[in-house]
Amino acid sequence: MTTTTTRPGLAAADDPWMARKMMEAGFGGADCDFPDCTNGRAPRPKGKPGPPPKFCVQHNNPRDRQLAYRARKALEKERAAAPEPVPVQQAVAQGAREQQVLTTLLPRVLTALEAVHQGQQAGADTAAVAAHIAEVNSAADERVRQAEEQREEAARDAGQAREEAARSKQAAADAHAEQQAAQMEAATALREAAAADARATAAGVALDTLSDTHRQLRDSHHELIGKHEELSKRHQELERTLAALASEHGTLRTEHGRLQGEAQTLHVRVKELSGEKARIEESQRSTAADLARAQSENTGLAARLDELEAHREELRETIGRQNTRLDDERAQHRDGLAALRAQLEAARAKAEPNSAAGHGAGPAPAAGTEPADGDDQDAESAGDGREAPVAIVDLGVHGGAAWTLVHYEDDHSGWRVLRDGEIAGGIQPEHSLHGTSLLGWSARTSLAMPLRPPHGQRHFANREQAAGAVVRDGLRRPSGTAAAVADVFTALGEPEQNALVAAVVPLATATPERGGRLARLPQAVRDAALRTALRVPGEQDIQQLTALDAAELGRSKEARQLLRALQDLAPADPGETGPVDLGTFSGRAWRLEPDPAYLGGYRVLADGTEVGAVAPVRRSKSDIVRWTAEHRRRPLGRGPSHSGRDTAAHAVIAAEDVWVPLPAVDDETYLRIPAALRSNLYGAASRIDLRRGRLAQIQPGAYRQQLHAAIGQAGRTDTGRIRGQHLAILLDAAREDLGAAGSAPAQRLYEALQQIRVTLLSGEGSFT
Repeated sequence: MTTTTTRPGLAAADDPWMARKMMEAGFGGADCDFPDCTNGRAPRPKGKPGPPPKFCVQHNNPRDRQLAYRARKALEKERAAAPEPVPVQQAVAQGAREQQVLTTLLPRVLTALEAVHQGQQAGADTAAVAAHIAEVNSAADERVRQAEEQREEAARDAGQAREEAARSKQAAADAHAEQQAAQMEAATALREAAAADARATAAGVALDTLSDTHRQLRDSHHELIGKHEELSKRHQELERTLAALASEHGTLRTEHGRLQGEAQTLHVRVKELSGEKARIEESQRSTAADLARAQSENTGLAARLDELEAHREELRETIGRQNTRLDDERAQHRDGLAALRAQLEAARAKAEPNSAAGHGAGPAPAAGTEPADGDDQDAESAGDGREAPVAIVDLGVHGGAAWTLVHYEDDHSGWRVLRDGEIAGGIQPEHSLHGTSLLGWSARTSLAMPLRPPHGQRHFANREQAAGAVVRDGLRRPSGTAAAVADVFTALGEPEQNALVAAVVPLATATPERGGRLARLPQAVRDAALRTALRVPGEQDIQQLTALDAAELGRSKEARQLLRALQDLAPADPGETGPVDLGTFSGRAWRLEPDPAYLGGYRVLADGTEVGAVAPVRRSKSDIVRWTAEHRRRPLGRGPSHSGRDTAAHAVIAAEDVWVPLPAVDDETYLRIPAALRSNLYGAASRIDLRRGRLAQIQPGAYRQQLHAAIGQAGRTDTGRIRGQHLAILLDAAREDLGAAGSAPAQRLYEALQQIRVTLLSGEGSFT
């Protein structure tokens, strides 16, 4: 029969200290772990490492260990709902063992306390005595606490034994069939209760003994503490006396050091004063010599000042002559420009290919008009001996006006800054007084007003900086009457205009004196090239330039560059140029409309929406016209691979039929791109350089800005998701729009975009 109370002595059996004490007392350690077995555990075999067995000799076999393991697991399940059932016999045996251990340990504890007390009395050092007393007190308190715990545990065991006996009696009354077993267990419980009372009584006696011993030790401790305090006070007084003596000694050493320092300072000061006296005497002698030299140099400086004043007057006269010359050149230029415009109007009226000459060296005025003063050079410009500019530097378009730097031979080292072909100012290099070094550049406006350099400098650092100052000043002033510029030139993109201007500069500066095939061209052609270099070409100028071919220009590098630039101006097919209806295909109305950005080209419209473009290409006047086709900015074929306009247009229609449109830009599908594809897009877009290459020059400008913004957003997809408005631009972009054909970063970006497009249109992948 088992009870439902906690097994007596369980805490002591699980206590490592108690188990060790029982081993020292010779009781064989804790009980066997086999259920209902009260035998001691078997000893560990000699020479065998590891922990000792947990079972007795009888049950230390695999079968009994397996039975004990199963019983322990079943008992752990029962403990969750009820206290552990412990056999009464095992509890009684455990209590008896604990009683024997306590009986054996109490004499040893008293002996240890006496030894500690004797050791404390033998100590001579007060600090060691105090520490030893504290340690003994701590040990005594610990032992007293352990004795209290043992007494309380014995009391609890006694109470539990009484409760066990009462429950055993109740169980015997309820189970008459087991009267013999119940009576035996009740008797055992009564004996266990008696033994527990005896243990509690013995523990109380031992506790009283320990309490008396503790009180005696505490009194001795108080006496020692009093002696220690007296010694501490005496020690503190000696330390204060020693500190006062050390302070006085330090004060005396400081005073001695100060006196030595003052003495050394006085010695050094005496030496300094002696040296200062010698220096003053030497300074007086040198001052007298300097005074004599200054008096002799004063006469030379006065003469030099007179020379500088005379040179200043000469410079003023030179500046006045230069201003007068600039005014004459400005008047000459205006008269020449007026003559050019008059001759241009006359040429337009006659519908003849003859045209007016360039700026600053125009043709003779119309019949019946007398040339004004300073127009002698203009009157001679009807022949081939007209003066041509030596150099032309294109400054680009600023504020809607074309700016150019022009240098004539008569200008010596100066340059004219032209705005739409009219003089807006001039720049001049400034040299030193003897002309051996360049000090910088000066700039003047069209009114001969000098422009001040930035940051308080006396001169501009270089020619471009001086020209920029003239441009900025001109942008603040209203422009004059703008010359009529051909529509074909204004329709070109900025890169094409720059290429054309750079190509016609050699022709505009060519003269018979310099030789070459370009210098033998008619003067009218060179004048047209000059106005084109100034970015103010007329319709007749464009016609004259586009009429040139390789036979007239020659095979020079400049001629080939000019032919390539003129291809963007010459219409390859002089046939029909108006809108063309192609008909209805796949339920959509197709139409061709002239492309204003490409002369002779067409935009391909489907139901009024532009889906592509076709354009004619002719390398030279003798070549056959070929057509290029482009579908949604993607070229169809390699270069001009189509024989006619309609063939190129039908190629665009076929490409549109198989083209699958992307979802709307506000569709949430764009935000659910898989992480792997988004990572590939980020890695490819982050390696694209938007500042150089094709991406920096792609036209039109609005599309370039959208493409740059989309690539920049794709380069930040590691921290956020790219939206549809940017991703749609990238998915519809052609491979050529992303970079050169041999660019590895552009190819990687294009492949990443194609993977996203295929996954997006097919609906495959995990868009979550």
